[in-house]
Amino acid sequence: MHAPPNKPYDVVVMGCGLMGSALARTLARQGHTVAAWNRTPEKARALAVDGITAVDDIEDAVRSSRVVLACTATYDTTRATLDEVGTWNGSVLVNVGTGIPDEVDEMERWAKARGVAYLDGSILCYPQHVGTPAGLFLFSGPTEVWQAHEKLLAGLGTSTHVSARTRGASLLDVTMAGGFYTAALAAYVEAASYALSQGLTAAELTDVTQAVLDLMALTTRDIARAIETGRHDTDQATIAVFAAGAELCRDAMQAAGHRARILETATELLGAAQAAGLGHLGFSAQAFPVAHSRD
Repeated sequence: MHAPPNKPYDVVVMGCGLMGSALARTLARQGHTVAAWNRTPEKARALAVDGITAVDDIEDAVRSSRVVLACTATYDTTRATLDEVGTWNGSVLVNVGTGIPDEVDEMERWAKARGVAYLDGSILCYPQHVGTPAGLFLFSGPTEVWQAHEKLLAGLGTSTHVSARTRGASLLDVTMAGGFYTAALAAYVEAASYALSQGLTAAELTDVTQAVLDLMALTTRDIARAIETGRHDTDQATIAVFAAGAELCRDAMQAAGHRARILETATELLGAAQAAGLGHLGFSAQAFPVAHSRD
C-alpha cells in the first residue's frame, strides 16, 4: 500500500460533538497536526484554542489530511457528507460513528467504489476516557491499512485491531455496548434503586458491586465458551437454581413498590427455559444455538 503524499494535516476529525471534540483535542495534544470539520462550522472553530485548525470545505479537509476520522451521528450522515468529495488524493477513511454491521458493509462498498482505503471503528468509552488506558477503541478492516495508521489511532487510548473483516468492530459493538453494557447498566439502575430505597448507602453498595463484577468476569468467560461449544452441563448452578432465586428477588423488589421490569423479564426467560426441559443445565443453555446463527 502506497503512502499518501505529504499533506498539511495528519488527520481531520469530521464531526465535533462531545466525542469528536475529545478525539481532536487528544490527537492535537500528542503532537499531530489536526484539522476539524463540522456541518455547523462554529463547533470546529471552537477547537482553535487547542491548536486545531477549522476547515469549512469538506473536500479541502479530505484532500489536505492523511486520515479522515469520521465521528458523526450516523453512517448515512457521514456518507452523505463525503459524497460531496470528488478527489480523495490518497486519504484514508476511518469511521467511528455509531452503526450496525450491515451499515458497515454498505460503507465499505461505498469506499471501494471510490478507491478509498477504509477502516471501521467502535468506541466503547466516554469522551473523558479518550487518550487514557480506559479509552477502548476497536478497529477492523484490512490489516495493511491498520498497520499504516496504527501509531495515530493507538494514541486514542487502548486501541485494538480486532479483525481483518471490516464489520468485526461493529459486531463487537452491538454485542458489548448494546447487548451487554447497556442492558447491564439498566439492570444495575433497577437493582441500585431498590437497594438505596431500603436504606443502604452508595458506599455500601459499591463495595459489593465490585466483587460481583469480578465474579461476572469469570462467569461470562465460561458462558461464552459454553455457547461456542454447545456444552451447557454444569456442576455449579443450574437454570432451575437461578430461576428460583430470580423469582424470590423479583417478589421482594415488587413488594417494596419497584416494578423490577428487567428482573421480571429475566425471570420469564428462565421460566421458559425450564418449561423447555433445560432446568438441569447451566445458565448459558438459554442461548440461541450458534450453529443456527452461522447457517
